[in-house]
Amino acid sequence: MLQLSKNSLVTGAARNQIEIRQLEVDWYCGNYSTIAGQAAMLAGFAFSQLTTPMPEDYVPPLLLEFGYLFLTCMAVGLELSAIMLSTFLTVWGPSLALRGRRGVADLHRAVDCLRDYQFLTFSYFMIGWILFFISNILQVWIYFKRRVALVVSVPMSLFIVAIVWYSYDITRKLRLQTGESVEGRIGMFKPYEYIGDIDHGLHSAEGGMTRAAGMLGGSNGYAETTGYCPVHRPDSFTENFRPRLAAETAAAAAAEQRGEAGSGPCFPRVE
Repeated sequence: MLQLSKNSLVTGAARNQIEIRQLEVDWYCGNYSTIAGQAAMLAGFAFSQLTTPMPEDYVPPLLLEFGYLFLTCMAVGLELSAIMLSTFLTVWGPSLALRGRRGVADLHRAVDCLRDYQFLTFSYFMIGWILFFISNILQVWIYFKRRVALVVSVPMSLFIVAIVWYSYDITRKLRLQTGESVEGRIGMFKPYEYIGDIDHGLHSAEGGMTRAAGMLGGSNGYAETTGYCPVHRPDSFTENFRPRLAAETAAAAAAEQRGEAGSGPCFPRVE
């Protein structure tokens, strides 16, 4: 009973830790979903620019046309990259955390991966927006007269500067550095993270071989590197032990006093 109570206590604490880490997984997935939606909208805007034909009555300078198409393609590529990264992370991250065979260790690995790729994905998204604004300015110089293009370029340039500044300022004030953030991982529970799928280990062929090897060479029934919960090694004396009658126990005790007994009253006599 005490052993079951201890296991229940440890399991409950580990489950509470998993619930905290699940909050992190949901938060990262929510961020990636937001980025993917906004990036898809911007990629559609930029792709519509690529499909718009050049003016027939006016041949723009080669450098202006090249810069416009290059920045537009870069915006499409960055936003599509942000969409792909967000999609892969929101699909495979929770999958690893939920179905990983290593249990809590795979959950920690999924959260770490979601955290590491967040800044890269967000950078792709923001750089794509800035390049899209610049390509819009170049587009105005291609399709409109210089006076109109000059009037449009001034406020657009101011908006670009404002976006860059506010993005930097907000990120500097609100973004947590790696050493400043709090993680849901509890270090004292690390030894319990090596406990794997006991059912799979007991009933699969691989688990049976590991168990057999542990019975021969290990004291706990499993090798320590397998990560399974240790079980008691079967013992020939305890397996064959049967309660004896009081008369036999008394006779064994008397024989032990005469020096004729083996290992004790609870074990068969060794001939």
